[in-house]
Parts: sequence; structure tokens; C-alpha cells
Amino acid sequence: MILRAAPTRRTGTADFPVRPESNSSPAPRGIAPSPGLRTTAAFILVFQCLEPVRADETKSAENPPKPIPIAQIKRSTPVDFEKDIVPILKNNCLACHNRTTAKARLILETPEGMLKGGDSGPAVVPKRSGASLLLKAASHQIEDTVMPPPGNKVQASNLTPEELGLIKLWIDQGAKSSDRAIRPIEWQPLPAGLNPIYAVGLTSDGQFAACARANQIFVYHLPSAQLVTRRTDPQMLKSGNKPGVSHRDLVHALAFNPDGTVLASGAFREVKLWRRPENAQHTKLSTVARKVVETLAVSPDGHWFATGGDDGNIRLWNAVSAKSIRTLRGHTGPINTLKFSPDSIKLCSGASDRKLAVWSIPRGNLVARAETPSKVNAVTWLNDGRQIASGGDDQMIRLWFVDSARSALVPVKDFKGHTGPVTALDTMPSAPAQILSGSGDGSVRLWNVEDGQLVRQVQHGGPVSAVAVRRDGKRFASSGLNSVARLWDTSEGKPIAEMKGDPRPQEYVADRNRFLDFAKSEADFHKAALNGAETNQTAAANRVNKAREVHEAANKALAEKQMRVEEKEAARAAAEKATEALKAELKKATEAFEAADRAAKDAEALAKSVRESPAETKETIDRAAAEVAAKTKSAGEARTALDKLSSEMKEKEKQADEKLKTAVKALEDAGKELKKAELTKSTALTEFELAEKAADQAAEAVAKSREAKQKAERQHKDAETQLAAARQTAAESEQPIRSLAFSPDNLMLATAGDDQSVHTWNADNGAPFGSLKGHKGVVFAVAFTRDGNPISGAADRSVVIWDLKAAWKLDHVIGTGDANSPLIDRVNTVKFSPDGGSLATGGGEPTRSGEIKLW
Repeated sequence: MILRAAPTRRTGTADFPVRPESNSSPAPRGIAPSPGLRTTAAFILVFQCLEPVRADETKSAENPPKPIPIAQIKRSTPVDFEKDIVPILKNNCLACHNRTTAKARLILETPEGMLKGGDSGPAVVPKRSGASLLLKAASHQIEDTVMPPPGNKVQASNLTPEELGLIKLWIDQGAKSSDRAIRPIEWQPLPAGLNPIYAVGLTSDGQFAACARANQIFVYHLPSAQLVTRRTDPQMLKSGNKPGVSHRDLVHALAFNPDGTVLASGAFREVKLWRRPENAQHTKLSTVARKVVETLAVSPDGHWFATGGDDGNIRLWNAVSAKSIRTLRGHTGPINTLKFSPDSIKLCSGASDRKLAVWSIPRGNLVARAETPSKVNAVTWLNDGRQIASGGDDQMIRLWFVDSARSALVPVKDFKGHTGPVTALDTMPSAPAQILSGSGDGSVRLWNVEDGQLVRQVQHGGPVSAVAVRRDGKRFASSGLNSVARLWDTSEGKPIAEMKGDPRPQEYVADRNRFLDFAKSEADFHKAALNGAETNQTAAANRVNKAREVHEAANKALAEKQMRVEEKEAARAAAEKATEALKAELKKATEAFEAADRAAKDAEALAKSVRESPAETKETIDRAAAEVAAKTKSAGEARTALDKLSSEMKEKEKQADEKLKTAVKALEDAGKELKKAELTKSTALTEFELAEKAADQAAEAVAKSREAKQKAERQHKDAETQLAAARQTAAESEQPIRSLAFSPDNLMLATAGDDQSVHTWNADNGAPFGSLKGHKGVVFAVAFTRDGNPISGAADRSVVIWDLKAAWKLDHVIGTGDANSPLIDRVNTVKFSPDGGSLATGGGEPTRSGEIKLW
């Protein structure tokens, strides 16, 4: 069934059906501005469904967009948002204005989103359609805005006058949300031929695969490539659906739990959990024998099966009803073997009382009897039921003719060759004159009964307990007390597969082997990583030491350079001081000369004045002349001293200048060396800091690597422990195999034995299928019913008819599938937790919302 969609308008986009049962408002989405248009934040609403309007799409002033007329809608009922407005918006607006893609931060999925608005303000004003930007933009009343833009990628088209009129009426009525009343879902049948596959699932052991076709679920058994079941919900049958319908809607998600016993399927607003039956029994017969069911056989036509017990009684059963028909008495020892004739009207039995008997079916009359030299372990029919071959503890195979008229078994010939008890016989279907035998001597032999010649011999590897030939004759199998069953190619006698123990422990051993390999590789990796980290740590420590030495040397060199600069600064200062001293001495000599010269000149002027004065005496004149002479002499001496000093000063100034230049140059060189030393120190400090940081990181890496190595080593040790335990469990499951049989369709081989279980295998390549557990004693016999189900008898006195095609039961349903469901819309994915205790679901409404829930 599928959900019937409400009418939609085809606009070149995908149709968006509206589910009438939805009672929730659509999830919001936005209206985006066109960056290609001139906009103002206050007045222009850019209502655009896909892409910005290109330059060539913008309407020019000479060719403005024509407004779309708005129809006047008259109706007696209120406009419903969900029913009337949402379909219009879905087809033309919601692609760009939803919760996921809210262009211009405008969401048009709900009335609340429209009232909240976007970058240009509210999209609608309740009861004022003329002031609502949504209606104005959609009807092209905003000159520079074309909504939807022409040439948009989803081919959204302009709204029709009627659609605009409906939106106008809805706004004028108050722009209200839809009534919250829940409407029932109206389901319709799937269209013919619509069977899309949206989901598949696979069990972790690779045994089963599930495939969803439309609203059906098919489960396949991968090793046999057979369809196991189609899941049917009983409630679907009550609704008039045919068997095989799992959900009303398409199945979108499938997942198995970790052990493959539960399948989760997700559809519309619901998840169903289907449980695979384990060890399903069609029928269990509890008291078939006194203590042990030693053997059993199923008639070729599938109508009967017979059981033989330790009490010497043979019981005949109706295979369909599993009702006991009668008990055949005549043996006085445990029944070891039973085999129906090809036409299903006779039954041959062999027992520990050394007797061989043939019984009519279903009357149970004794047809013929013979006594052999030893207990009879195996029988088989030949030549269309006219002959019987028997094998016993005397290592002989005897051929008998069934003489019904005389009620006797007439010996025909004996076959010698085995060196141990003959324990198993079967006839080659493709060559009725050939029989297969198994013996306690470990050999399996193919005989031609016409000439008594041995055709082929293979070694089983241990005492053979059973042999069986597939109905098409292409395969035969042998089982033994060495806990091994072997599958053989009949044409060449080559072994194809070895089967032993319970497949699940064997698979777990393989899994733990893989895990051990992984754990070992992880341990090796982390060991190497730790070695690398320790090497890096050593290198980092060496780097720190070297950087410390360089840093200390740089500090020392810097101190020396600073001292040298100070020395050069002192030398320059001394040179400058010496130069200033020379200048001061010259200045002093010059000032002394100038003072003496002025004094001499003043004395000469005074003497002249005295000489020229008539009033001055000779004594005064002489005294003045003497003073002139003295001062002139002093001035001459000062001049001589100045000239001498000036002459000496040139050389001294030259020497002082040279010293000063030398000091300045030395200071400059020392400064450069100091800068180099400072740079070297800075570089050394940076390297030291980096080296220490690298050392810290290396130490942290070593700690983490050591922790990871220890964790990996613990995991490796745990893996070894788990593997040892798995091997022990697998070894314990490898117990003697007492019986085996091929299914009628040649697809399956069943083995049974001391582990109290029946195991099934691929009859062509020996791949494991599964195990059936339920007996509480050694399983001595296994066969197949006509419909392909194994039947087994054991030392717990019981016979079980197993059901390999037992229906997977609907165990639990999450969600209701209607509007009240806790799941929103379709469930698109499901996944179990690693322990199988929790289930995660993911889904949501398309273009509206998404949800992940944990159950």
C-alpha cells in the first residue's frame, strides 16, 4: 500500500503530495534575496525560489514586469493552510525557503515562519494582504523583483491568479495555522510493477540477506542462494492484503542485529522488528524408544518415516501428521539400520541380534528374514528393490535377493576387502549396480555388485560411522568417529570439503584468528611507534643539551662583546678628552697672547701720551717707556709661545684625531659584533625554547606511545586468550559424528553426533549453514523429510522434526504509522548498537526536518 497524495499542480518540478492526515504545520523554510537586484532593508522583499536573478533577467525601467492579477475568491469555508496553501508553496517556494535552505533567513513552511519573516521583515501581515510582502512579491507588484525568477533551475512557474487569490484570502482571514484535528490516512494499492529496492541488510556471519521490494521484505539464505521467507505482518492480512506484505508504505531501511536473529525494517512512521526463529521444531516426539533412538529412515515418497530403538522395536510413523502407525516387532536386539525400498512399500531393518528383516509398508507384515554371522550395521537397496546389501561386524558385505514368495532373503554373493566392521552402506543413484560402503578400517569403498569388483577407494581418516550419496550422484559424504565429515566428488573421488564441529565456534575461531592478527599488528605497530618516539625523545634531549650549550656560549660571547664595547667607548671618550684638552691649551695660549698684545699696545699708547705731554717729567716718560718695553717683551714671549704651541698643536691634533678615529672605528666594530652576539643569543634562546618544547612533546608522545603499546599488548594478550578459549570451545564441539544425510533437493547436507546437535552444510561445497540444538543426548540418526526439513533421533528417546522454514515472527512495532506516531514521516535508516540492546532510527519530513532517535 502507498499513501494517497492530495492533488498537486504540475509545474515542471517534482510533484509534492500532501498527506491529508498531517496535523502539524510544515517545517519552516526561508525566502532569499536576489543579490543581483537592488534592495532596501526596509521595503523590498526578495522572494526568490531558486537562484539570484541574472542581469539579463532583471526587468528594465522601460520593460517592467507586469503584475499578475489577483483573483477574488469566494468561499463559505475558511482557507486551510495545510490543505490549500502548502501545495502552492511546495511547488513554487519551499525549495529555497525551508529550514534547511532559508534564503534571506525566511522560512515559508509555517505561518509562524512567515510572521517571523526574514531579512526584509515579516512576509505576511494578518488581515492585511495588501501590506504583505509575500503576496506583493508573488504577484509582481514589486517592480524590480520577479518571483519566481524566470529560468530558475527547478522550473517553478508564476503563481496563477487563483492561487494568488487563495493566498490573499488566507491572509485576510488572519493567516492562521491549520486545524489540529487528526485526519485518517487514506492508503491506496501500489501501482502494478512498482517494486523499488530502497534497502538491503546482511547478517554479520553472512548467512542471511534481506531485501526490501516496495512494501515487501524478502529474506535469503546466502550459502544456499535460496529464498527463506517473505515477511508478513498479520495485521496486513486482516486489512485484506495478500501474504508477503510487511508494511503499508515502501520500506526504506533494513538492518540485522549483531547476532542476526532480529531484523529491523523502517517505513512510514513505523519500525518493525522481526525475530528469526532459532532451533525451530516442527514436531517433537518425546518417547520414541526405551532409551535410545538408534536409527531412522524416511520413505522416498515422503509419506512415512521409521525409527529403530535400543529395545529392538521398529515404529512406523505418518510423516505428515507425525502420528505413530504401528510398531514392528521381531528383533531381539537394538535396531542399527533402517532403509525404505525405492518404491516406499518395503522397509529393511538390521539389528544387533544378527538378523536382517524386510517389512511391508504400511501394514507392517514381515516379508522376509535372514540371519547373518554377525550383527548387522548397515543395509541398502539395489536393482529397484529386488536386492539388498548388508554390512556387519564380520567385515563382509553380503548381497541378498528378496524372495517375497518364499518370505526369505536368498544370499547372492559376498564382498570382501574391508579389514574392519562394515558400518555404512548406500546405493549410487546414477549407477544402481554400485554401492558405497564405509568401515571401521577408515576406508570408503565403491563396489560394482555385478562383478564384485572394487571401483574406487578413499580414506576417511578414521573409523567411518556413516556414508550417504546425494540423489544426483555427484557428491557423496562420509562421517566418522574421528569427529570429521568429508564431502567427496563422486566422479574423481577427490575430497571437496572437511566438516567438523559446530560451525559457529569454528567461525568464531576464524574471527578470533583475524582479531589476533589485527591485535598483533597493532601491538607491533605501537611497539615500533614507541621505539620511534623514544628515538625522537633522545634526539630532542640531545637537541636541548646542544641548544643549552649554544645558548650559554652566546651569553658568554655577548658579555664579552658588551665589555669590549664599553672599553671602546672609554677609549673614544679618552681620545675626545685629549682632543678637547689640546683645544683648551691652544685657546689658553691664544688668550694669553691676545692679553699680552693688548697690554703692550695699551702701554705704547700710554707712553706716547706721556711723551707728547709737556707736563710729564723725564722720569715718568722713562718709566712709561720701560713699561712698554717690558710689556712688548711679554707680548713677544707670548707670541713666541703661541707660535711654538701652534706648531706643536698641529701634530698633536693630528695624533689626537687619528686616535679618535681609531677609537670610533673600534667602537663601531665592537657595536656590530655586539649586535651579532645579541642576534646569536636571541637565536640560541629561541632554539633552546623550541628544543625544550619539542622535548616536552617528545616526552608526551613517549608516554602516549607507551600507554598505547601497553593497551595493544593487553589487547593482543586478550586476543590470544580469546582465541585459545575459542579453539577450546571449537575443539569441544568436535565430537564423533554418527550420522549424515543429503536433502531431497540436493542442496543441503546434515550431520549429527555426540555434540547433541544437527548441523547443516552446503551439499555442493561444504560451506556451513547452521546448527539445530534441542536434543539432550547423542544424536544417532538424521534424515530429511520430503519438504527438506531435517529429522533426527537421539539418546534422549526423542525424535525431532525441525522446521528450517519457520516463519519469522513480528516481535515488536515502534511507532503507530499514523499521525500519533512518535516517528515523523518515513524512517530512512536503522542501526543496532554493537550489543544489540539499542536501535537508532533516522528520518524526518522531506525538506522540512530530520530526526535521530534511540530506542
